[in-house]
Amino acid sequence: MTIKKKNKMILFIILTMTLSVTTGCSDAHKADPAQGKKMQSIVTNAQEDINVAEDFTEAFMEREQPGMEEALEKGYNLPLSQSAEEEAEVDCKKAMEMIRSIYAGSDKGDSLNPTPDRESISKMYEALQEIGCPVTAAGFHYTMGNYEKMEQFLEECLDGKEGELTLYYITAGGGINRSRFLFDGTDLYVIDTISTWNAKDDPAIADSSLNRIKDWKYTEKGWFAYEYCMPEYPDVTELANGNNLLRVKPMEEEYIRIAEEYLLPIGYLGNNLLRSNWDAGHLEELDYNGLYEYLFALKYQKSMGLGTYSDGIPKEEFETLMTEYLPVTAEELTRYAVYDGEKQTYGWKRLGPLTYMANRFSNSIPEVREIQENPDGTTSYTIDAVCEAMGEDCVMSHVLTMQIREDGSIRYLGNQVLEDGLEKITEYQYRLPQTDTGL
Repeated sequence: MTIKKKNKMILFIILTMTLSVTTGCSDAHKADPAQGKKMQSIVTNAQEDINVAEDFTEAFMEREQPGMEEALEKGYNLPLSQSAEEEAEVDCKKAMEMIRSIYAGSDKGDSLNPTPDRESISKMYEALQEIGCPVTAAGFHYTMGNYEKMEQFLEECLDGKEGELTLYYITAGGGINRSRFLFDGTDLYVIDTISTWNAKDDPAIADSSLNRIKDWKYTEKGWFAYEYCMPEYPDVTELANGNNLLRVKPMEEEYIRIAEEYLLPIGYLGNNLLRSNWDAGHLEELDYNGLYEYLFALKYQKSMGLGTYSDGIPKEEFETLMTEYLPVTAEELTRYAVYDGEKQTYGWKRLGPLTYMANRFSNSIPEVREIQENPDGTTSYTIDAVCEAMGEDCVMSHVLTMQIREDGSIRYLGNQVLEDGLEKITEYQYRLPQTDTGL
């Protein structure tokens, strides 16, 4: 699959855990035949089953450890064998050498945390596919290189077949996470190894860990959802989210283009354009003050500066941008948005503790499922909200109508959340108190 240069303002969703691939998994929780999956019985004797699992895991796990029975029950921070750890580190360093020159020549910006440009990440993505393992990268939400091997591995796991597979994930910082999945016929484990670049731009291994996968499925749409075993009460005072979600089956190129150019820059965080019901005749519920920064980034291909608009957004600037992208008038904006008529400015605050309450849904990504051309020249897109934090490839669906002009510019014309979608997600929090509007 060819990876094109995408909109620089796309918020990369960084997958923190990575994978390793040799053969497979699929759409069920531990291959449960009750859910219609093809699960084969490997052995009939319970003791034989235990022995088979122990023989398989001895290759990567130090089983002769004090308290091993309890550790296996909990499933996290399992003792990784020295040979498996050394193998993982060698593989990671070899992979890092394959992309060293690309990383060295990339535009990393001027921040304290160097981040290679999108084009360089794309080159790394292409280079690593030569290894023959599945490859994915930060911000590449809809693609996986060598996906066929991951799909085969998952399907064979569903059939109860032992196997191993290594997947490489390129981080936003240009490092590599190697995840080696191991299925013993019953349980799925993963060895995660994190490699980064040190101050001298040499590869460095940050960490290796072995964990059991608590639950997993391979969906009909082609998403691999899996949840790590994590510490639970009373061992911890706050639970961590162990969910991960990877796109395996390729999407159509046009669907990817639409999502990356027009949907990801908006998303579900900080504005409600894609998560509310509205059209040209019903514009009062949109959060215009929250939406402004996303439309600004879409138009100018850069984010707003930290100190920008500390005294509010000038009336003309705000209304010019909004009316360019939405079927709203300047007069309607003064009524529906937070507006100060005396100062002639629209309210503005960045997302923060006082303007946003963290929730699992907001970092979902939009996935185009269907495109319909309308008689009036507009286009309607059926979209699924894919949420990694919830481990779901469709939390809700909605239909967004847009008009894409010949020059590539766009107008968002309406959105309809399907069925009971709004009941499945967290209620939207407006950027500014709506008592400040003219409503």
